[in-house]
Amino acid sequence: MPVKPDALLAEVPHLRRHARLLTGSMELGDEYVRLCLELVVAEPERLEGGELRLELFRAFYDSWEVINRATSGQAPEEASDVDRLEERLAKLAPIDRQVLLLTACEDFTPEQAGWILNLDAAGVDAHLKTAREALRHDAAVPVFIIEDETMIALELSEIIQEMGLTVAGLFARQEDAIAAASGQQPGLVLADIQLADEGNGIAAAQAILQRYHVPIVFVTGYPERLLTGDGLEPAFVVAKPFRVEGLKAMIAHALAVYAAPGQAADHRAKLLGKLRQITGHQLQQQST
Repeated sequence: MPVKPDALLAEVPHLRRHARLLTGSMELGDEYVRLCLELVVAEPERLEGGELRLELFRAFYDSWEVINRATSGQAPEEASDVDRLEERLAKLAPIDRQVLLLTACEDFTPEQAGWILNLDAAGVDAHLKTAREALRHDAAVPVFIIEDETMIALELSEIIQEMGLTVAGLFARQEDAIAAASGQQPGLVLADIQLADEGNGIAAAQAILQRYHVPIVFVTGYPERLLTGDGLEPAFVVAKPFRVEGLKAMIAHALAVYAAPGQAADHRAKLLGKLRQITGHQLQQQST
């Protein structure tokens, strides 16, 4: 039975997110998705006979392999600091990152990930083991955690320490996080959106980002406040309740993006624009 266009369009945002995580680039990720959609339009039988989401992701990786074989002769970018956690993630073999992101961020089972990537169970397990080990290397990255729920803040602290990172501060209030950032530069920020005393994690993140080039991962029960669907969506967002492995993968991805100065500057500019848009809209609502 032919796939209905509405059903296919409903899956495209998930595929775009995955492609952006995999490539570390909004533009490159969207280009891979475009090529995948061209493939399934030309060969619609690829999406017939099974679960649409599984078939679409398999078609995406089929087109991914064709493109990567054609460009495999290009020299990779030289790593600036091989001891940094983000560089270790960036140096993962593509298949390791693919398996990790499919299972940790897209909620595919290992069996489904194996079917998408044409891997057997042993292959999936081996690649997952390699990817997970890469996330546990030591890295002296100080982390600010902006979270007003004590139990969640403690859980985030444990996750950060499991990854070999350093918890530099726990903050339940917007003004405390901003004040701490005036004296110490964090290497990573985990921020909730709704804070104690009517505080605003978005405003705190904006103030820190205006001062430093630092990756910010929003861990929130209100992801729709950042993923508005209006223009660019540059934020790293993990919805509560979160899966630990999915959060770790997002943290490592954010660090990988900011390991490259060019990508960091581009992402910071886009995210600041997004945060200014949100906080400006909030202030306008309060005044009316």
